[in-house]
Amino acid sequence: MSESVLKKEFRGADLQRLRNLVQGKTAEKTTVSSGYTKDYVERKEGDVWEEDRRQWTIKNGVKQSISKLQSVRDVALTPLFCPECKTLMKHRYDNQFYKIHRHCFDCHIEFEAKIKREGRWEEYQTQIQNSEIDGMINNYEVWVDDLLNESNDGFVTELGEVESWSKVNREKILKQKEEAIEYLKKLKK
Repeated sequence: MSESVLKKEFRGADLQRLRNLVQGKTAEKTTVSSGYTKDYVERKEGDVWEEDRRQWTIKNGVKQSISKLQSVRDVALTPLFCPECKTLMKHRYDNQFYKIHRHCFDCHIEFEAKIKREGRWEEYQTQIQNSEIDGMINNYEVWVDDLLNESNDGFVTELGEVESWSKVNREKILKQKEEAIEYLKKLKK
């Protein structure tokens, strides 16, 4: 039978660590080191600071990084409770209404009922319709401007021939754009 012989030598720090573990002194240091130490800063709940080119905060006692897209997340996520009435947002339309109006479906029903009682319902509907028309006008202007700035120098056909499609009548397109915008503006109340 062969005897196993421990051929490894232990350093003094290793022995001291084992002695400390046996004696129950688990937090005791075994070596003394010197060098750079970071200044300890006491942070409290809700503090925001920058470290290593990132922003950090403490929420519920846990250090968390703040994402650059946190504001986008805050806009996109629907909260569990309505910010106005503080009730649970469990109605099937709450998610949609929160994204548009920033409150739950029930709060919006109450808001519309209040407007009707005050006699401002027609004004409210007109405002909504006019804002939708303004959005259409902006989208149309962007679309036409992109169309005019698009490069249509030429395209290669299946036969390998180059066709030029750059015969765009800019004046005619701009005239039609103005006519369409005037028509949309006439739809406003």
